[in-house]
Amino acid sequence: MLSSLNGPDLPTELWNQILPLAAGANDSIEFRGIDDTGPMCCSSCTLPVFKPGTAREPLNTKRSMVLVNHEWNTIATPILYEHLTISRGVELNQLSATLTSEDDDGLSLGRFVKRLDLTNNAADRIPIGVAIELCQKMVNLVTFFVRLEVNINPVPLLAAPGPQLRHLHIQVHDESLASSMSFDNLLEFLTAHPNLTSVSFPFVITGLDEASHELLAKNSKTPRWPSIHKWTFQHPTQTSALALHVPPGAFPSLTEIGFDQCTHAIIWSEEMKGFLVAHGGSLLTIGLWVRGEYPDLSELSRSFQLISDFCPRTNGVDISIISHGRHEIVTGWTASFDQVIRMPQITTLGLRICSPRYSDERIVCLLIHCAVALPWPKVFPKLERIRVLEELDIDRYRIHDDATRRRLTSPARWATRPIRVEDLSGTILGELSKGLCTLVER
Repeated sequence: MLSSLNGPDLPTELWNQILPLAAGANDSIEFRGIDDTGPMCCSSCTLPVFKPGTAREPLNTKRSMVLVNHEWNTIATPILYEHLTISRGVELNQLSATLTSEDDDGLSLGRFVKRLDLTNNAADRIPIGVAIELCQKMVNLVTFFVRLEVNINPVPLLAAPGPQLRHLHIQVHDESLASSMSFDNLLEFLTAHPNLTSVSFPFVITGLDEASHELLAKNSKTPRWPSIHKWTFQHPTQTSALALHVPPGAFPSLTEIGFDQCTHAIIWSEEMKGFLVAHGGSLLTIGLWVRGEYPDLSELSRSFQLISDFCPRTNGVDISIISHGRHEIVTGWTASFDQVIRMPQITTLGLRICSPRYSDERIVCLLIHCAVALPWPKVFPKLERIRVLEELDIDRYRIHDDATRRRLTSPARWATRPIRVEDLSGTILGELSKGLCTLVER
């Protein structure tokens, strides 16, 4: 039994349940998003973003629990190391020194780590060799997020996490420095990680013009990766590789994909078509990017047409608006919606603002209001829900409700049903009424 500070003794089993609850929700297994302190918009485009401090606040609680007494330290130490967020090179070096200084006696702290987020900025480079070494010591690592800053050989990095890995998200600061890997390297990575659930990386896939691929030729059975549910593509060669060289049915559980063009202009239509023809039958949600300063939505409309043609189960679309100015997603967009085909199968719309220039939460909230009030029911006549793909402070968001009201009435919006607006956590931000849209008073 362990003694509480000012109360009766409790069984150890109860403390094992109480302390994790006090430390906050465990997000190491089910990867919902990132608490990213970096200046780049890239992560906020590719991944859902939590309110700043989401990872830091539980960390302070965990540290306090470790210091209470010896008994609490025994229980709380695994909780403290379960999810590590490292944003500075000095922190990573300290962690590396802590783990590498231990004797290999089965008591390594690395075995407690289930999630590692390396969210460094470009000015504070994290040596990739250190990251690889850490992953090798974290034998139970389930979730790995890392932002790279230089051109590297990605193969050792991909091989570092063990087969228990479920979520891998890799990004780079500079798309012009994107590294490459062969198609055979990609197959080896997928085969070595049979539990992989979600994946995203920026690497260019090479070797696509070869007549045959050794790993596929060795397998008499059609290769299958049934664990993969989500893939966010950061380069067109990735979709080409999977469309041309991986047979249909290889990803039977794939329900969500994204086509990222945050930091560079990519016309995805051709690569998107090939992938959706081969693997689009199981998809439920598809993520697309549009540039806010250029309200030509013809490319978006072509993407919608491909979804309508090849993705019969898709009922959700996530749209990331790349915004580098305050008003460009307001002026000109309304008329441009007439260029976009109607998609009656879509009932859920996700919205994300990619805006690296603005850290001011007030401006971000205004941009989100502008995006929510766009004439989406014109395109999605059966729309029921708009999801803002961030966690928001509801009071600060609601201060700007008038921005939505003004844009709903000028010109008027029409909806065939009420539309619920919520943030990433499911918190209700508002509701647009059926008919001539207004913001329902709450």
